[in-house]
Amino acid sequence: MQGKNKIFLPHLYEPLRRKIAIKYAQHEMRKLLPQLRSLVLWKSIDRQIENWYKELSFRNFWNAIHGISMSFRLKSLVPWITSKNMQWAEKDIFINNLWFGGKFGPIKSLKTSEAAKAVKENIFLQKNKKILNQTKKILKEKSSETYLRDNFPIFVVGKEDKFVVIDGNRRLLQAIVSKKQKIRAYIGEPIAKPPLFEHWVPTSLLVDLVFWHKRQVQNGRNTTDTMARTIAELIRDSSAGRIEFAQRSIHRDDKIHMKLLKAVARILKEYNILLKISK
Repeated sequence: MQGKNKIFLPHLYEPLRRKIAIKYAQHEMRKLLPQLRSLVLWKSIDRQIENWYKELSFRNFWNAIHGISMSFRLKSLVPWITSKNMQWAEKDIFINNLWFGGKFGPIKSLKTSEAAKAVKENIFLQKNKKILNQTKKILKEKSSETYLRDNFPIFVVGKEDKFVVIDGNRRLLQAIVSKKQKIRAYIGEPIAKPPLFEHWVPTSLLVDLVFWHKRQVQNGRNTTDTMARTIAELIRDSSAGRIEFAQRSIHRDDKIHMKLLKAVARILKEYNILLKISK
């Protein structure tokens, strides 16, 4: 498999990045198949997911992870996992150092910030006893909806001097209510700017943009320059994205596709980036 994918950067093959993606898929599958409660079945499913990286092409592996995270959860995780400028580690982290990804449920009710420390300090106050009891009830119901999944690490990204949860807010809240001091996490920290650099750009996103551009042109709407600018900015910092756009999103026998390709190439040339447009 390595031999077939030499066009892609080495960091995309790092075992930890693959492990993070696989663990995410295994966790999400439990939510997608809630009626399966057999330990034997889940061991089998988990093993099959672990083999995706070997059985699927490199490209389709990352596209599959994106498909699960975006199609079912509306979360764009793959760029963070695959960015060269993000250094990933798996470790226990103090809950007080974390921030929730947004205000939801009890955090709204507590009228506090998204800081886990603030939630932890407020939810156990006597005046918030009702919120605490309701939170415990909801968390118990959520945990029981599927086969065991609360043991999976959460996903954390360093943003503006904060460790923000991008997946696993419920698990973080569960840890707070259970009075835990630490939680297991996959932690991504920026080591250079921009934080998203030489990352995987999902092929499906590029294919969709090319598709809708063609529909607009056929409807008499001249959106080529606008769409080309959008795509150029999207793939500007990703050589893998540029390859996926030129090789897999464009049909070379389609005049409208080729018009878009040439427009994107012209814009990228302004940044001294060469995009191959010949067949």
